[in-house]
Amino acid sequence: MKYRLLAKLFHSSELKKLASGNLDTIHETIEHFEELSSSQCVADFYELAYSLLVRYYRNEYVVKNEIANKVLLGRLSMNTTSMLSELRTGSNIADCLLINGSSTCYEIKTEFDSLSRLNSQLNSYKQAYDKTYIVAHSTHLKKIDQVHKASPSFGIIELTKRNQLKKIEEAPQCDEFNFEITFETLRKPEYLFIAKNLLGEIPNMPNTSIQDYCKQAYFSLSPDVANKTFKKTLRKFRANDHNFINKLPKSLKNIGISYQLNRNEKNNILSSLTNDIQSHSGERNVLSIFTRQTP
Repeated sequence: MKYRLLAKLFHSSELKKLASGNLDTIHETIEHFEELSSSQCVADFYELAYSLLVRYYRNEYVVKNEIANKVLLGRLSMNTTSMLSELRTGSNIADCLLINGSSTCYEIKTEFDSLSRLNSQLNSYKQAYDKTYIVAHSTHLKKIDQVHKASPSFGIIELTKRNQLKKIEEAPQCDEFNFEITFETLRKPEYLFIAKNLLGEIPNMPNTSIQDYCKQAYFSLSPDVANKTFKKTLRKFRANDHNFINKLPKSLKNIGISYQLNRNEKNNILSSLTNDIQSHSGERNVLSIFTRQTP
């Protein structure tokens, strides 16, 4: 399917190529999509390419990007809310999470996805997050509704044909907070931060013992306090780069949330968005300002 070529443009590897000044993939894509040939600059190209992706190939990137635009930047605010992507949660990976005073998990099921792991995913997420929504393509709604009737522990959102996020079932508040699952979600600097706040400086001990020490500190909290600490710590250590996200066009908001980019790459991407595509057609455009640097 040729629309996979459009999806490729939004992969992290392609954005890193763009950060190096390499417009080859853009030029190759224009050869397959005549409607993109009118793009004057890189930002215009991505906006047009995204509009085609939304219309013909709504993959996971599209859904995350719509959540970023419509929920994080639309109904909420980055001043009070952080959006995280791809969080290890139990034996699963949560697609995205919005955290403010509450934690809301969004598991995405596009028309290209299977529902084979749905029950396992729901079981993990309800033990880690306050609310969980399944954001689904219409083809999955009947099956998801059956799961919901059997266990109404989650909400349902449909990404409609008009690209709206339509809430079908409200998510209930979950109160099955699991210390083990949430601790395993934390990275080492995060659980060290929690332990230091609770007990002071970490004693001199072998690295193999530090995790157990921090785990015991975390497990000593009440479920309510541990939940608040978990959310506060994730927000502190995985905060969104407001300045970068605000400068990105709507089609690329998700890259500022989901992709690990260093400062040089971020600056270079922003600079490259103003590049004139036509003047560099047919040649590899590596400008001096995009010289690859180590972080």
